[in-house]
Amino acid sequence: MLRSTGPLRGDTMTRKSLRAASLAVLALLAGTVFSGVSPAVAIQPGGPTNYIVDNDTVQAARTGDDETLKVDLVKGVSPNESGRDRIPMLLLAVGNGHLSTVKLLLGYKADPNRRAPDGTTALSMAALSGRADIAAALLEAGADPNRSGANREVPLLIATRANNPGVVEVLLQYDVDLSETDFTGRSALDLAEENHLREIAGLLRNAGMQ
Repeated sequence: MLRSTGPLRGDTMTRKSLRAASLAVLALLAGTVFSGVSPAVAIQPGGPTNYIVDNDTVQAARTGDDETLKVDLVKGVSPNESGRDRIPMLLLAVGNGHLSTVKLLLGYKADPNRRAPDGTTALSMAALSGRADIAAALLEAGADPNRSGANREVPLLIATRANNPGVVEVLLQYDVDLSETDFTGRSALDLAEENHLREIAGLLRNAGMQ
């Protein structure tokens, strides 16, 4: 793919559209509506009571109720269970920032590469929300660092665009593909330099990007 050396016509509006789409995914996973919030802000637990769930197990994963969740997992409930919206419990736990719940589900062999209906993965969600600890747990459990999420962007690009250096640093410890680009042809380093993200740019250069 050709790399762009500067802003493309219409690129600003397209980037805004991508950010809006990402925030919509976060809102669905967290069970709340975000308005004017930067994707770099970590997702907060909780959410309104009208969130679509159809059993107590899914609700426990969303709210971080590890005690209830573990009882159900011991009984044989699948760790890949999802509600009527088909969003896996692991993504609900990641989206609401529940590290202990994420580890519990992974311990019962939840699939770390399972997607939500829109293509979002648990790792792409952690990359967007800035949860390096959750990203590390997912990668340790076998999450693919190069598996694209919604908008077909890989976690490294998502973390860079959202200015989450902690996640970038974790990803670089695994077999991440540094040659991946976004739809405009920009690499992670291009994005970091364009947006003056010096810490991330330094990490990427130290990893061999030029």
